[in-house]
Amino acid sequence: MLKSRILDRKDLDYCYAVFKSYIVAHHSDDVVEILLFTDCGRHYCIIINAMALFEDNMQISELLLSNPLQVLPVLDKALASVCSEMHKGNGHQEVMQPKKNIHGRLTGLPVCAELTRTKLPRTRDLGWFLSVTGTIIRTSLVKLLESKKQYTCNKCKHVFMQEADFEQFYTASKPGRCPNPELCNSVKFTVSSGKGSTVCRDYQEVKLQEQVQKLAIGTIPRSMAIVLQDDLVDCCKPGDDVTVFGIVRRRWRPLNADTRVDIEIVIEANYVQVNNEQRTKSSITEELRQEFENFWSKSCTTPLTARNKILASVCPQVYGLYLVKLAVTLVLVGGVQRHAENGTRIRGESHMLLVGDPGTGKSQFLKYVAKIVGRSILTTGIGSTSAGLTVTAVKDSGEWQLEAGALVLADGGVCCIDEFSSIREHDKASIHEAMEQQTLSVAKAGLVCKLNTRTTILAATNPKGNYNPEQLEMGVKCGLWRRCKITSVSLNHCLPT
Repeated sequence: MLKSRILDRKDLDYCYAVFKSYIVAHHSDDVVEILLFTDCGRHYCIIINAMALFEDNMQISELLLSNPLQVLPVLDKALASVCSEMHKGNGHQEVMQPKKNIHGRLTGLPVCAELTRTKLPRTRDLGWFLSVTGTIIRTSLVKLLESKKQYTCNKCKHVFMQEADFEQFYTASKPGRCPNPELCNSVKFTVSSGKGSTVCRDYQEVKLQEQVQKLAIGTIPRSMAIVLQDDLVDCCKPGDDVTVFGIVRRRWRPLNADTRVDIEIVIEANYVQVNNEQRTKSSITEELRQEFENFWSKSCTTPLTARNKILASVCPQVYGLYLVKLAVTLVLVGGVQRHAENGTRIRGESHMLLVGDPGTGKSQFLKYVAKIVGRSILTTGIGSTSAGLTVTAVKDSGEWQLEAGALVLADGGVCCIDEFSSIREHDKASIHEAMEQQTLSVAKAGLVCKLNTRTTILAATNPKGNYNPEQLEMGVKCGLWRRCKITSVSLNHCLPT
């Protein structure tokens, strides 16, 4: 990676000039659109493609990626300057309002191992600008952050702003000496009061977890805190797949004598890209599309033979059971979601229940589905509770937060539940709404919200006692069983001795 260094005034002026010319050339329409808004106190953002910026000027990429703490404020300053100049040079000043809180949000970093990560950064990445892809498992409440506080020197009456320290959890420490250029060197100050004496910002923390399907088998996914500020707050919710673009930083609690210092690595987000909308969009290339067309054109007269070829490649470790493989394939393909004229939404996902004796390959089907589906969760009924399947309330740093469970994390994918009958009865009742309405209503610890659970449930269970064609005892209540569109029964026949 590039070597980090402290930038001087000349480098920062160069960055300012490059940013300003790029914004004028490529984002003038975005600036005009922001000027037309009437709310001057709101925070606005302009999304800038990093690849286009780096192609326009390669030197700026080295400066930005290795020194984001110094360069990103220059980007915001250049945006504010362009906004002010366009407002003054426009003939419709009565319609446009000048804006001060404009932020540049970078996205689309070059695809390389150093900049685009699927695993959380480590200590060697401190101070770098990069992107991390993961799943949001917890979100905190939006807080009011006092980022700057005004002080007055008791000796020379010099008024200055003291900024809260990010590395000490935004602790507003008292200044050491007076920063007056006339070298007052006083150590006594008074906190100013009144309008403009403090600068406050919206502040929220979320927890990002590594995606399980992108890790090696047996690896426990790690999680990391993501700091969101200003217009980024409330941009995601538990269960969302996101790509976070930001700066890797460290922080610790204020130091106390004879106590150990716990330092943690966090990401100060510059932009959060929610990938949920992209799940329904199939990333089919032209070559893949042509391959499908050639496959079906060769089998246009014998479509069932082509279907059997496809089924033969589904879960190849299990011999036979083509009817079960056909049902699993139909569940994975899914249906089409429909919206009625009266506003009623009809789900397109179909749930499936695999019922069979031990040794009939039910768990193999679940493992295969969890392996090939991009967004999937595999769990067992013995170790699952209602909180683990839906959502749980966790108290962290004195406040309650919601942490997503299996059904929320599998939103837009498949949730595979083995030993379905082993789930306790009061825990099964919690997933009724998730299976039918594909939402999850939460009212815990004063937190009331509704989360999406647009997932397909593929469950497996053993029948109770001996199989009876007249009356099948599955250990699953009728209300839960009727929500499964497909029920497959597999028997382990014993050969006569």
